[in-house]
Parts: sequence; structure tokens; C-alpha cells
Amino acid sequence: MPPPLDALAALVRLDDCALATDERSSRQDTLYGVLRREQAIAASAQPARSEVSRILDFAQAALGDVVGVLIGREDRLLDSARDGEWSLRDVFRHAIAVELRYAAQVEYSASRADTDPIQIPPALLPCDRLSPPDGEFGSSRSGGVLELLQLLGTARTSTDARLARLPDAALGRPSLWGKQQIDVRMRLHQIAVHLTETAIQIEKIVGSGGELRAIIRRCCMTRGMHERWSPPRERTVMDDSYRALTA
Repeated sequence: MPPPLDALAALVRLDDCALATDERSSRQDTLYGVLRREQAIAASAQPARSEVSRILDFAQAALGDVVGVLIGREDRLLDSARDGEWSLRDVFRHAIAVELRYAAQVEYSASRADTDPIQIPPALLPCDRLSPPDGEFGSSRSGGVLELLQLLGTARTSTDARLARLPDAALGRPSLWGKQQIDVRMRLHQIAVHLTETAIQIEKIVGSGGELRAIIRRCCMTRGMHERWSPPRERTVMDDSYRALTA
């Protein structure tokens, strides 16, 4: 997951507080400093990694954007705020379900026998596109913002576990996205694109928020670009920096 969710929630809520101008400016400057350090880690030398793993970094960055746009919002908005027929909770449950389905679809396309159909058999899909499985994700029906973000993070982690070791040689194999035939490479990239669509739809429903949220969104996205490979000790130091900002 991106930086500590409780600290991020406290930070974005400061936008709603009557902070003195100099105090607000100081927090923004400090947060920009944290962003520079996140970027420095992301720009540092990576271990040898496959193209598959590098593509999944984009998905983790897109998860960070979802976190940044939703963290700190009131739980009541999940069922009251809407985009047409879709509540905010509906959007989020769909995002979890699609994450799980995409992982299954990519894995099937990359590993199926040449004699198997290109389209994944329905029995191999973990859920429908609107509702994640109740067993592990049933609390998405009633949980608050923090719990939903953690559940989406769990789904992302499961995707990485299924796909990170796929061979790059499989990226050119045919796959289906709906009725459109594309290759596994583009199917894998669609994981991040759908999370980006989710962040945009959430922003459409609840608004963009203030300046602190805008910086935090960039911090979370940058964290996503390195958190799958950067040393845990460096991420721990960064997490402490976010917590210090709420003191």
C-alpha cells in the first residue's frame, strides 16, 4: 500500500481546517520536500527486473492516485455521493472486482496452451465485474473509506503475486479485452489504466480537494512507482515523515 493511510487522512483533513497562512505554507513546503525524497527513491538504481514487473509499477502508482483522491473523505459519501446510477461504493467495488478479473485474464492469456481458446473460460473468473467475492471482500459492502482502500490494496497485492513472475516472452501472446483482440502486454497495461479511470471517476463524484490533497496524490503515485522494489527501510523512513507532518 502507499504511505500510512491514517497519516494521509489526517493530512488532507487539514485542508478543511482554518490554518494560518504561514502554517499552511509551511506544511506544503514540508510535503513538497517529502515528494522530492519519494522521487529520489523512484529515480535510484533498480534491481534487475522484468518488463512485466515494470508494467505492474504503473498499476501500483495508479493505486496511489486512487488512495490520494479518496483518503480522508467522510464514510457517508460512499453511499450518498453518486455518478448517475453508480454510488461511490459501487465504483469502488467495481474497481476491486475488475482488479481480480484482470489478473485472472492476464494469467490465462499468458499461460494457456496454444490449443486453448483465446477467451478465458467463465469458470476461471473469480467474480462478476460489479461485485468482488464475498469471502475475502464481503466487507466492501459496508466498510468505510479506509477499509475499502485496504481491500483494493489486497486485490492489487494478489495481482502482483499472480503475475509478477510471468515471463516477458509471453507479452506478445494474443489476449481478449472484451471482444477486442490485443496482446498480453497491452492487457497487462490495462490494469493501471482502469485504476486511473477509477481515480478520475471518484474525483468527478467528490471533487478534487485542496492543495495538500493535490500534493499527497502525487506523493502516493510516486510511492507506487518504487514501492514494489525499493528497500523496506527507505519506505519506513518515508512513512515516518508523513506521520511527523500530522504532529
